[in-house]
Amino acid sequence: MTDSVFFRRQSNRAFLDRAIPEEMLARVYEKVRWSPSCNNNQPWRCVFAFDQKQRARFMECLPLGNQWAAAAPALIAICARAADDYTRSDDPVAYYQFDCGLAVMSLLLAATEEGLLTHPMAGYNATQLHAVLEIPVEYHVMCVIAMGYPGSIDQLDERNRKKDETQRTRKGLAEIICRDRFDFTH
Repeated sequence: MTDSVFFRRQSNRAFLDRAIPEEMLARVYEKVRWSPSCNNNQPWRCVFAFDQKQRARFMECLPLGNQWAAAAPALIAICARAADDYTRSDDPVAYYQFDCGLAVMSLLLAATEEGLLTHPMAGYNATQLHAVLEIPVEYHVMCVIAMGYPGSIDQLDERNRKKDETQRTRKGLAEIICRDRFDFTH
């Protein structure tokens, strides 16, 4: 079971400075395209930055804590707008945001299947990223992702090396799953 793509996926920080072949990217793109979405609205828009100058401009939108991403050959902004949402009057959930999460997971798993490393990040300057990537104002930047071939942990500074060396953990099943009713009191 641990050889499953779900268990191989990691969010490490060291990347090789090596271009990703177009045929590999095409397979990743296609899997993202087939992500599920509410009412089949497919609200996600993925902006991939490969050009060295554009990646440098993208990096200016990330805080110091995410500067390790500069080594990644691809930086990605996942965007969506509320106008592409599916709405229900009985429960006003922002499905377009949930749908973007589904597309991001598809991207992460597709990249892992290809032997690539991905690392989604919450830390970024959205206003600046809108300008750099020419994202229309009505679109929200939902997350940014670094993607490329895994590098050596020796590339990282001590702080990030410690993060990547820390054993991965997850909450126990009883903390996240119950049956028949909401019962997380234990």
